Amino acid sequence: MSYINMSCGQTLLSPTSLKRMGQQAEQPIYYPRYYETEIATVNMLKEIYKTKNTTLLVTGTGTYGIEMGMRSTFEKGEKVALIDCGVFGAVAESILSIVGLEPVSIQFAHGAAINLNRVRDVIKADPQIKGLYAVHDETTTGVMAPLAELGEIAREFDLIFIVDAISSISGVELETDKWGIDLCFGSAQKCLNGPQGLVTVAVSQRTFDKIAKRKTPIDTLSLDLMTWVRYHEVKVCKYLDWWKNGGSAPEFKSRAPHEVSPSATLVWGLQGALEDVMAEGLEKRIQRHAVAGRAVRRGIEAMDLSIVAESEEIASDVVTVVKLPNHIDEKAFREYLLFHHQIALGNGEIGNDNVRIGTMGIAANMKYVLPVLAGMADALHHFGVNVSAANAMDAAYRVFTE
Repeated sequence: MSYINMSCGQTLLSPTSLKRMGQQAEQPIYYPRYYETEIATVNMLKEIYKTKNTTLLVTGTGTYGIEMGMRSTFEKGEKVALIDCGVFGAVAESILSIVGLEPVSIQFAHGAAINLNRVRDVIKADPQIKGLYAVHDETTTGVMAPLAELGEIAREFDLIFIVDAISSISGVELETDKWGIDLCFGSAQKCLNGPQGLVTVAVSQRTFDKIAKRKTPIDTLSLDLMTWVRYHEVKVCKYLDWWKNGGSAPEFKSRAPHEVSPSATLVWGLQGALEDVMAEGLEKRIQRHAVAGRAVRRGIEAMDLSIVAESEEIASDVVTVVKLPNHIDEKAFREYLLFHHQIALGNGEIGNDNVRIGTMGIAANMKYVLPVLAGMADALHHFGVNVSAANAMDAAYRVFTE
């Protein structure tokens, strides 16, 4: 049975990603074929991030990367301002506290725009703040953060600018270098349509400079940014050169006799996904997401439903959070869609009266959006709400065909 996956977790896998992960592991990760794969994958990632910064592949989900970046870059007791306008802002606050930092939370209501003046005022009032953290696409509310403007604030106060771009990378515009992002976290499993279990990190020289000035050692091995830098720069790049050109084996100073290893299967999967992104063209892909997101919003409006994002200007194109009428329970609503229409939506992270429609990667397409709107209309009828599936589908169709 075929399902329509419009959730906001593991998205549909791209065709080449599936193909690559199905290949036999004839050469292990310590051989040239894997080295060449990782280098090619990292080079494509740099194009996606729009960065010249060091870019790493790290085994683990997005949370691993965020904890690694915070634990490696900042020392215990240092303050980091964070923008909290949804669950993933709150997650960041928890991570900061867990690794021994002092979060300065700047909270905004769910669905509201980020007030830049308020952000600046909070930072200006506390010269001990060393970093500014933002979630690019808050998938629990469907609201986008103004990264270009936040980057200007970070530079104004000489802060390390940290961005969670896990759900946005390759789905919406992301300018890592232009916007001055120092630590930018992405994920293979969202808009890239790659496998779950790989986090990607773009790291600026300013971040490395701060790490080099630490007074205390980083208190982890596997979640130490520098461990993964050593792995890629020495155990991949220099070892490939050694295999090709001979000579003495590369030497490097490690913290343990054996440090970290990635998952070759997941890297192959990400390589395939990135090849599919490149074949489509990044700008074309971003435009496709913009059309799909707008189509979903017009379809939802045609059913007289509302979304959490307070305005079109801040609404995400990769996830739309819909308020369910008459206090319909989100789990019951999703169960009906799953068992009657084979449609999977995202759960209501900010309450049990909302659902999330993920238009990420492959799913940002009319052939997925229209059936989802029709299925939602039927589910609403089931729960006693009279809406027009035809109006919803027509409104969305007009966006796609315009």
